[in-house]
Amino acid sequence: MSHKTPIRFLDGGLGTTLEAPPHNAKFPDETVLWSSHFLISSPETLSRVHIAFVDSGADVLLTATYQASLQGFAATKKTSGSNDGNGQGGETYSPQEAAMLMRKAVPLARQAFSTKATADRNVGGKVALSLGAYGATTRPSTEYSGDYKPESMRTTQGLYAWHGERLRVFKEDNAIWNDIDFLSFETLPVVQEIHAVRHVMATHNHVSHENPTVDEKRWWISCVFPNDDLTMPDGTTAEHAVHAMLSLSVDGEDERPWGIGINCTDIKKLNNLILQYEAAAENILGREAPSELWPWLVTYPDGAQGSVYNKETGEWETDPDLKAQGPQIPWHEELAEIITQTAERGRWKSILVGGCCKTTPDSIRHLRLQLASRKSDAYFLETI
Repeated sequence: MSHKTPIRFLDGGLGTTLEAPPHNAKFPDETVLWSSHFLISSPETLSRVHIAFVDSGADVLLTATYQASLQGFAATKKTSGSNDGNGQGGETYSPQEAAMLMRKAVPLARQAFSTKATADRNVGGKVALSLGAYGATTRPSTEYSGDYKPESMRTTQGLYAWHGERLRVFKEDNAIWNDIDFLSFETLPVVQEIHAVRHVMATHNHVSHENPTVDEKRWWISCVFPNDDLTMPDGTTAEHAVHAMLSLSVDGEDERPWGIGINCTDIKKLNNLILQYEAAAENILGREAPSELWPWLVTYPDGAQGSVYNKETGEWETDPDLKAQGPQIPWHEELAEIITQTAERGRWKSILVGGCCKTTPDSIRHLRLQLASRKSDAYFLETI
């Protein structure tokens, strides 16, 4: 085999890990920020979760900013006489306060790689700025439906302005910006948002080319595929999504992402989706293009294994039909097999793999051990 695929590990589901013991967090509708709310109420808890994922083998940590936005903080009320917003009181967070809190997420993630436990293992690591879809920041959330409101947010222009504003929060602080290794535009449900993000990064990297003091970032786009027909919420196929991510034919979209991916999607769909991604990428890049010219594959499916989140009860509920089928294949085993098969085809430059909702530090530990135990000639585990 001419290409041995490097594999690196992403962390797991931050919000659902916070919901589980020993943290037992609850995210009612008035908690607009979801897990990002811990930047206000308990940053030390976020730090403990980040450290747990690093100790479990994660090479890359996503920051606690998936649901964070200026608008979300503006809708979050402070507790009277304190600064630990919990949806009560009257005063809300100003744009300046929101920016300060959002930026705090970057050093929180970085510091997880420098604790005594991780230092003893000589662990290097990377920080990925989590930039969830516009729909992840709304209430109710709409990243799984793509039902964006107001009407302006259903256009590439509106989404370009919104994503650009949020990215500037981090770019305007040089120390924070320079501490970010990757940008993760994740759980995108509509094709207009793919185009918007590419325009945002084209604008940023144009500035980077002209001003060497501006750090050019590696970035990925990851989409969600909740529909039974393997399409995004707006009906976009995997093939069309890849064309939107990689095609250079659209005016202003001259910046290809460093990685393309699939996240927060049922693991049962993942293998077929990756095959569709590969076919579409091959069509764009050329059948003979070496893996060095391909993007990274970034994939972090959910660990719900048939469970569905009930927005009314705030609980994860298992489909009775799945219960009747008996025990499921363990998530880490199923994902390891998919990644092994993907590496054996030898197309992707590298693979970054982790988990989304309902995956824990133990999930990442077992996944890493499972892939390490296979000793396949198709890949190697590359520690950053």
